Amino acid sequence: MNTFTYSAPTARQLPDTPTPRAWVGCLGCYNGGLLNGAWVAGTVAGDVSRALKVKLGEPAIYGQNCLVCVKCGSDEFNVFDHENYGGLLSGECDPMTAQRMAELWEELEESDSGEELRAYAANLHLSLSDLGTWRDDFENNYIGTYGSFREYADSVADDVVLAGVNDETVKRYFDYDAWARDLAHDYTVLELPDFSVAVFSD
Repeated sequence: MNTFTYSAPTARQLPDTPTPRAWVGCLGCYNGGLLNGAWVAGTVAGDVSRALKVKLGEPAIYGQNCLVCVKCGSDEFNVFDHENYGGLLSGECDPMTAQRMAELWEELEESDSGEELRAYAANLHLSLSDLGTWRDDFENNYIGTYGSFREYADSVADDVVLAGVNDETVKRYFDYDAWARDLAHDYTVLELPDFSVAVFSD
């Protein structure tokens, strides 16, 4: 059995507010030494026009929704800071990336297997931002979450191995410890922050 402990995000990474936020600003102003932008909800960061209009007032727009900074004329915007992404973002990025990661954060928060997905990614050194490329592997290998591996092993013994056995003596003397010990070689067990374990087939 491969047992790994998944550490929950540090206090710096844990969200202080319910959703991720991004500071979207003008790249031209930033390069000129001026900060011109605003904090917006991460889930709308990619729609720069809409996001900044709410915070900064009506921006100058020309053509097909091409946003132009009213201070310097630049049409390039970037995310210069962010918070509450739970480790999904690091450093600066473009607004669409910030929005995609905020949507992924919400998906993980709403998912019944969000912690399991995080633990699986950490164990295999996968990026959560690439979830679409490895989620099928997760779904195929994920057995379930249990209080301990022994709880899972006992359920397999009772529901599969001993299900067809009618001899009560055999059932009474079945060695659950040895069974769990042997079974563990075929699984990866990841400890979760709530002290339960996620069980994956190898």
